This record gives sequence, C-alpha cells and structure tokens, in this order.
Amino acid sequence: MTEEKKIEARDTVGMVLMGSAEADVAVEMLREERPDLRISKTNCYYMIEGEGKIEIDVNAVGERLGRELDVPSFLVIMSSYYGRAQVSEHTFGVYSEMLQLEDK
Repeated sequence: MTEEKKIEARDTVGMVLMGSAEADVAVEMLREERPDLRISKTNCYYMIEGEGKIEIDVNAVGERLGRELDVPSFLVIMSSYYGRAQVSEHTFGVYSEMLQLEDK
C-alpha cells in the first residue's frame, strides 16, 4: 500500500539585501517592527525571512538616512527575494498571498 504524502503550503517569504547604508537601516527598522523575522548577515548580505509578508517603507528608510530614497533606488540593493513581490510608490514587499487575486 502506498502512503500518500501531504504537501502543506508554506507562508514563508524572504529577501536578500546587499550590505549598504540602505540595507543597514532597513534591517534596523525591520528588527524594531517585526521581531519575529529571522535576520542573518553573511559576508556582505542580509538574509531576511519571515511568515506571511515582509514590507519595507522606503520613504521611512530615506528619512532615517537623512535623504530622499525612492523604490527603484532601493531595489538596486535587492539581491534576491522569494514570495510574491509587490511594488508601490513608497514600499516594497514580498507576500505569501496572491494580493491581486484577493482584491477582486
């Protein structure tokens, strides 16, 4: 008799940021806002992983840096991500849900 294996959906999402002033501030903010995230640094990269979603308010990162920062400029330090990416005017996020389908 063959045992059927059940595959469970995972809600894990993540992103990898290259070391930079922007990444340092983003990680600092994520640690404050989301203590449940798993954040590690390897060489010059930050690995950020969590459940459900990870959102970065790029305007807030720029404010802490003391200069303007837009989403396209922030995405330059994004090495990789997994999850469903969503870009808005001031934020970048990765989500486990399919946001475009759930809004309809």
